[in-house]
Amino acid sequence: MAKNAFGAKLLLFTSVQFMVLSFAAMKVFPGGAIYDPGAKQYLFLQNFFSDLGGTLNPRGQSNLFSMVLFMLGLLSIGISLVASSPTWRRAIVRQRGSTLLGLAAQFFAALSGICYAGIAVTPLNLALDTHMLFVQGAFTLLLAFVACLTAMQIRNAWPARYIVSNIVYIALLTAYVFVLFRGPNLMTLHGLMFQVIAQKIIVYVSILNLAYQCVGVLSRETIR
Repeated sequence: MAKNAFGAKLLLFTSVQFMVLSFAAMKVFPGGAIYDPGAKQYLFLQNFFSDLGGTLNPRGQSNLFSMVLFMLGLLSIGISLVASSPTWRRAIVRQRGSTLLGLAAQFFAALSGICYAGIAVTPLNLALDTHMLFVQGAFTLLLAFVACLTAMQIRNAWPARYIVSNIVYIALLTAYVFVLFRGPNLMTLHGLMFQVIAQKIIVYVSILNLAYQCVGVLSRETIR
């Protein structure tokens, strides 16, 4: 029980921390966007999250403070996803047939965490291909993790509100993975804004859903 609670608390804490650090990184971002290079601040509808992690902004200015905050936020999420990956199996599995699902959920959560850490340490302006590979891997693996988690929750009669939250999230994340691979071209302002807005939605929904699932684990552990 203590191990389950620790894993859930760690991921819950880093989820809240990421929200705070991401907004702080936007606040200190020196500005600049593809279609508005002269912007003096972070443009919520034109700058990607990854712009926060670059060593330089689009105008070639130092982006040190924003980059450090971005890296801390993503690294903490990645590390906590890996560290808490066994939590879901231990907390939820009560039937033998769910063991394989639990192991799969643990595997995908850990790999997704590694990819999130990879996003943090590969600045967009220095390692674009590697950075994008980690981005695609993080969201695809997170989708696989939540799918296994949901199946495991259904099999073990987990409270319906957490299952519904995951199902809604799976629908949104599936749509985003499609956008990530097949979405509008970034070479137009409309296409870029579509991709940026979609990314903002799925990143924050991902964090909120993870935090909510952690609350579920903690509440069930308290009851036991």
